[in-house]
Amino acid sequence: MQKPFFIISIILFAFILTIQGQQDSYYFSRTIQKTFAEQTRSAMGLPAVNYWQNSSDYYISATLQSAEKSIDGTAKIYYFNNSPDTLERIVFNLYQDIFRKGNSRDWDMGTADLHDGMQIKKMKVDELEIDVTNRKKVGRNGTKLIVDLDNFILPHDSALISLEWTVKIPSKRNLRMGNYNDSTFFIAYWFPQIAVYDDIDGWDMISYNGSVEFYNDFSNFDVQLNVPNDFVVWATGLLQNPEEVLHPQVVSRFHEAKERDEVSHIIKDEDYKRNMVLKNKTNQTWHFKAENATDFSFGAGIGMLWDAVGLEIDSTTGRRIRIDAVYPVGVPHYENVAEYSRMSINYMSHVMPGIPFPYPKMTTFCSGKKSGGMETPMMANNGAPDELSNLLGLTFHEIAHSYMPFFMGTNEKKYAWMDEGWVTLWPHALVDSLFPEYKYLERTIASYENAAGSETDIPPMVPNYLLGANYSSLRLASYSRPAVAYYFLEDALGEDVFKYALTTYMNRWQGKHPVPSDFFRIFELAADQDLQWFFKPWFFENAYPDMAIRKITTDRKIVVENKGGLPLPVYLELLFTDGTKQVMNFPSSVWSNNESSIIIEGPEGKYIQEVQLGNTLIPDSNRSDNRMLLID
Repeated sequence: MQKPFFIISIILFAFILTIQGQQDSYYFSRTIQKTFAEQTRSAMGLPAVNYWQNSSDYYISATLQSAEKSIDGTAKIYYFNNSPDTLERIVFNLYQDIFRKGNSRDWDMGTADLHDGMQIKKMKVDELEIDVTNRKKVGRNGTKLIVDLDNFILPHDSALISLEWTVKIPSKRNLRMGNYNDSTFFIAYWFPQIAVYDDIDGWDMISYNGSVEFYNDFSNFDVQLNVPNDFVVWATGLLQNPEEVLHPQVVSRFHEAKERDEVSHIIKDEDYKRNMVLKNKTNQTWHFKAENATDFSFGAGIGMLWDAVGLEIDSTTGRRIRIDAVYPVGVPHYENVAEYSRMSINYMSHVMPGIPFPYPKMTTFCSGKKSGGMETPMMANNGAPDELSNLLGLTFHEIAHSYMPFFMGTNEKKYAWMDEGWVTLWPHALVDSLFPEYKYLERTIASYENAAGSETDIPPMVPNYLLGANYSSLRLASYSRPAVAYYFLEDALGEDVFKYALTTYMNRWQGKHPVPSDFFRIFELAADQDLQWFFKPWFFENAYPDMAIRKITTDRKIVVENKGGLPLPVYLELLFTDGTKQVMNFPSSVWSNNESSIIIEGPEGKYIQEVQLGNTLIPDSNRSDNRMLLID
């Protein structure tokens, strides 16, 4: 009975040694190597025996001052230090301090929305009053608020932080949020949020300068929002008091929508005309709760239409969610968004990645602008593009962030490719199916091809916050290059192995904070193969797509050279002297031995006249050497 286990143990031990032996072949910073030594992460890419992460419970009460374009808030935050470290300070993200006068930003944002920063009026830590004007104890650095503590937070202890603050809402430069008109607000990054303290860097001290996005802990939120007359509110989490704020007819539709597979109109234009939207016309308090979320945002609007539909996202448990679309009257095509959202979530839940949607609801809120889109947990703040294909792609993209980075907890400030690459790739199957003329995947590949190998093509492993000064480099490294890399990784591994590796990675790291080494190692472990030949050129090196036909011999041998160094599929169209044609297609894994060239043998009994290399779904920065004639 012991023998099979013994054999399996030997095989697993040998594989661990192999993986650890590969450690020197990748570049990993000393801070990442430290996590292996401290056993918070393993060389196999798994959370190790000492893995930990901190969290908070936020109890917030806030008032939207629509006329003043500001928010007044109070909060009690229970912060749990699950680390082995004694915390001598607390660091907060004050993301709206990007508009603070004198602060650094990645681009010129003008002066219209600049202010004196988020105003912290009161602060207590465990009932000890903090003098926020004492610059020896309380400092500001970029968008960080740093508070030195008199009473340290011990390992595996907690602290209660009480806050009172006011924050201005931008109305001219709506950077991912803001006031869009007198009746439309989308509010995000609006409260003092405790920064991540992790096993790699300790406190996250990367400031928010505009280009690079966010990194937050998983927390619980209990939020009460006071809004002026006539405003309806949608937010992260679930509405706790619909009967107190909504008209009974709207409440009935609200509850029914989750159980329906067809789109319901929860609030229609005629409901406003008949004064049948809100329970009363006085200021109201909207109460929301969200569990295990990385942030909290809300939209507030007057006269907004509200569509909703239900969806079963887990056939095993029968779990259903509600999907919302909220938009101003007259915005073109938005009557399709609830159904587009449902299609997107259904695809992600059952096909790719094939993991049930992780939240109980999803709301797409339309800002009324033509362009733009930004995700927060369970909420998206989107524009309204004119083309239906763009609208579907945008809807899918922002909802896909529910998995990456929110379900996975990745650090967008450093490695946005760990989420943006996936959410750029995933919409292609749905968009290309419904709108084949749009050619979503082909466009994505062409976008990468056009810039690949240029000075702006920086390997994705260079931390994102270092690329903020050149937005084209940031976009290339975060969106199109990793999206194309994931597409060809699936080609190399095959659909089944690729999906198994992806779901293994996601299941092992959901709700935590994975880093690139965890992603690489899990894929190697799940695929049961060394993938350095793929990961190193795509993510670490200055490789680019450029293949060429180097030679055709009279004995039917075709020499294909990989000049740029990226592992890509080899697609050949052969024309023979008898006028017949043949296609030969080889996956990206044809380069798995790190060759600079390969030899492909043509079919017997045929004489090659011409060979054409590549197609529009395989990037190539120089196609001038992709065709060759065999001249006798």
